[in-house]
This record gives sequence, C-alpha cells and structure tokens, in this order.
Amino acid sequence: MDDRLEITINRRRFDRAAGVAAKMTADDLATLAGIPAQNAIVERETGPRTYEPVAGDEALTVRSGMHFLVTRKFVMGG
Repeated sequence: MDDRLEITINRRRFDRAAGVAAKMTADDLATLAGIPAQNAIVERETGPRTYEPVAGDEALTVRSGMHFLVTRKFVMGG
C-alpha cells in the first residue's frame, strides 16, 4: 500500500514528513506554506486556473495530488 500523501502549495510540494495530514484546515495549510493563518487567503484548485476559497476552520480531506494557492491578505512594506 502506498501511504504517500503529497500536495502542492504555491507550486511547492509537501508530504507527510513536512506536516501533511489526512485532514487539514485552511489555517493548517497556511502555516505549512509559511504564512500566518490570520493573514492568509487559502484556495483549492478545482480545475485549470479555477480556484475556490477554503474557510479557515473548514476541515478538508486531503488526497495526494491536490493543489492549493495561499496568498497574503495584505503585505506590509517599508
């Protein structure tokens, strides 16, 4: 049985060793991408160039091959 669980966030691959679990929230995905959850917008790819937003506390069943886009709500610069 193949127990690999690999997903892609912002074109970077993550697996179980990086912290991917079978159930994850948008906040978990944002943290994995290195963006503070309170400042993140998480979207799940549903088709070619088509994304749907994922609520911060919504638990997703994660499957290998899923793609996510995590962006910052705002960027502070100086």
